Amino acid sequence: MANNGKPVIGILGLTRRTDPGLFVSGEHVFTGSTNVRAIQMNGGIPVLIPAASVAADPEAALSFCDGLLFPGGEDMTPWYYHEEPLPVIGPFRPEIDDAWLKAGMYALDQKIPVLGICKGHQTLNVLMGGSLYQDLSLKGGELIQHLQKYNRSYLTHYVEVEEKTRLAEIFGAGKLKTNSMHHQAVKKLGEGLKVSARSCDGTIEGLEDEEGLLIGVQWHPEDLVDSAPVMNRLFADLIERSQKRR
Repeated sequence: MANNGKPVIGILGLTRRTDPGLFVSGEHVFTGSTNVRAIQMNGGIPVLIPAASVAADPEAALSFCDGLLFPGGEDMTPWYYHEEPLPVIGPFRPEIDDAWLKAGMYALDQKIPVLGICKGHQTLNVLMGGSLYQDLSLKGGELIQHLQKYNRSYLTHYVEVEEKTRLAEIFGAGKLKTNSMHHQAVKKLGEGLKVSARSCDGTIEGLEDEEGLLIGVQWHPEDLVDSAPVMNRLFADLIERSQKRR
């Protein structure tokens, strides 16, 4: 499906419930407006995909998409990487995670390009059989700050982009400044994936597959398209990959 030649990018949705008594009370499907804007700015048509629609029928929900964006969100349900929830884990939503993993399986089957951001990055790792640290405190060793304390548009630490990766083609190999808003991280890398970026404490900040179908980053580039315009390249790359698939 296309609109004026632009690829359609499905953004996987989250849900939230507003307090009873409010004019708009009830459950709502949503995504961050910065996700929508980042896709629009870089030549794509953003479409919100409700998790319930994916859960019911992945093909009907996703067949018109040329590319998919797996955005940030709540913690990943540990059952999907064969662990029980530990006291350090935050809120998790099995119904969302089940739908997102179904979307990932459909994308793999149909060769739909994917960009995963933060939770989306972690979801891609779990999709491929990997696991997560339920909290970075379990990783051990000295850690830098991964949950920044100021605006999402601020750059807070460096990652090292690995040579000979798709991410290096996008940004160049070497140091890259990013923002950081997470407390979970990739532990065991999923099958068929390789690390494309790490922070100085060894935390995996980027991953991708050999085919060039899946790219995940731990930071939030959608909040940096103005303050760090180089981050637009990630979304432009998703649009380019999606355009080639059409």
